[in-house]
Amino acid sequence: LFYYNQINFIIMIKESHKLPIGKFLGQIEPFKTKGLPNKCIIHKKIPGCGATTLEIEFPRNSIIVEPNKPVIIGKCIKYNGKRRKHKVILGVYEGVEAADIKRYVENRKGHKKILTTPEGFTKIKEALGELMYRDYFILFDECEKAIQDIDFRKDVINPIDDFFDFDHKAFISATPIIPTDPRFSDFKLVTIEPDYDFSEEICVLTTNNVAYQLKLLLDTLEESKQLENRKCFIFLKATGRMERLINRLGIEKETSVFCSEKSAKELRLNGIEKVYSAINDKFTKINFLTNRFFSAVDIDYTMYRCNPIIIMLSDVISVEHTVIDPSTESIQICGRFRKPEEEDIVVLKDIYHISNYSSKLTNFTKEEIDAILNDKKGLHDFVTKFTPKSDRVYMNAFIKEILELNGFNAFLRDSGMLNHFMVDNFIYKERVKGYYQASSSLIEQYRLTEHFKVTESSQFYRYELTDEQMAEISEKTKSVTVDEFVSERVRYLLNEYKDNDFAQVVNLASLRFSYPDRMAVIDSFGLKNAEQLDYNIARIKQKQEEAKGLKRLLPILAFIKREFVIGVGYTSHEIEAILTRGIAETGLSDLKPNVQLLREAAQLSERKNIRKD
Repeated sequence: LFYYNQINFIIMIKESHKLPIGKFLGQIEPFKTKGLPNKCIIHKKIPGCGATTLEIEFPRNSIIVEPNKPVIIGKCIKYNGKRRKHKVILGVYEGVEAADIKRYVENRKGHKKILTTPEGFTKIKEALGELMYRDYFILFDECEKAIQDIDFRKDVINPIDDFFDFDHKAFISATPIIPTDPRFSDFKLVTIEPDYDFSEEICVLTTNNVAYQLKLLLDTLEESKQLENRKCFIFLKATGRMERLINRLGIEKETSVFCSEKSAKELRLNGIEKVYSAINDKFTKINFLTNRFFSAVDIDYTMYRCNPIIIMLSDVISVEHTVIDPSTESIQICGRFRKPEEEDIVVLKDIYHISNYSSKLTNFTKEEIDAILNDKKGLHDFVTKFTPKSDRVYMNAFIKEILELNGFNAFLRDSGMLNHFMVDNFIYKERVKGYYQASSSLIEQYRLTEHFKVTESSQFYRYELTDEQMAEISEKTKSVTVDEFVSERVRYLLNEYKDNDFAQVVNLASLRFSYPDRMAVIDSFGLKNAEQLDYNIARIKQKQEEAKGLKRLLPILAFIKREFVIGVGYTSHEIEAILTRGIAETGLSDLKPNVQLLREAAQLSERKNIRKD
């Protein structure tokens, strides 16, 4: 059997094994006896089937490369407990040095199990030397991350050249992306195929207003009392967007955020208190998680203890990189929630993906990418080949600028060789963006995956207030401009839907959610009254201030009406004396007892001389 990957054009021998329901990989042959196979890309189909656990517990020395620190910390806690000495496994990340690794290897009596981030691998190499290639099995876990993350995290492939020098090695994931690196051409593709239906239902809600759609979903869950004994887990790649959503929804007190250490500090400074950089048992009713928790990390049942509600969010209008790939990331996200050890407990998940779309997103095909890269390579080769030798700083700076603008350097390793993982990343990112170009694209892609069953309730929800409009009216826009935008939207809605009360109510509600302060001004004045002022917020505020001033004057106005007689003439001295008494009686001490105050309550005749006998 052969596996042909249309994107990468790699032909691999394919081998398949069945996984019975309720079984883990270490419980079935040949894995129980032989462990994970050598020189393979292992596609285990479903997360949480015990592949990493098998390698940790299998009797051989192992180096396991994990995509990030949280998963390593989780495994260390599980196997080491609170012990500081005689550790079963060693986690290598920032702060753990080569000396620590040597000490662990020297003191460990059993098989050595080292878990490392890609960046930490250099320290392992320093500590173990050449012997590691022969004495250790290296496993690259969640291997698709080497392709998905390399554009913003160059060191994610830090171990890759050494990886091929190991006698025993494997790539593994529930969602592998087959690399184009020719060094994989003699690898075997081993698939672990469940012998049961493992698909999960998902409701895909595409919309042109992500935040409001999330609000409506959370309101529905609240009204149906589902959040009384369940927890909501919202997966989103942008912490800044998380912060704005939490503040807009007003859920700060009932929300926890799980993100990187750096982002955690920023969120705490901005008033979000329950922020953590590692998975723990501090889950609250609503929990936001960034993409460092999309894969590899185990969320044990002892931590969440409920039927989780999983919501994936993509807002490509505000932050393009919030796209979530249904074929990889969505599968990994839903696989984070581990089954309870008690067989009589059945965990049910409700899964949602809320997303907007943008027809402006690029979506280059493989052929177009080949042409782009060939053009860039041609210019790069020409410039580097014919660059004149010069001692002039400006000339060297000019040549450097040409190469940077061309951009082909990004696709080269430090050695000058082609970085196949960057090429794969380019192809992958363009493909995923294609799922977010139209309102129906994402739903269709989910229908193509064997991991999900798209529910009938999946559809597109359209609102008059859109993410594109709000992106143009940002927080930095002048207040007057935002006022004008809200006034125009209200004017449009009441005119466009004058015969459709439901549409009017729904769309006005989205305005109230997105611009609560400005809509509060209009609502407090009344839509009918606001219409007389063309819904102009500045004019409404002015009228309200005038009315507020008039209301404050009501006591003195009543006094004037009582003390002054219509048709009777009063001298300036008499007016001042009467008003002074009224000011004292009403307590409005900031008022001046003059004719101008009298004019607030009465229509006065022209001034004339009055003779008082």
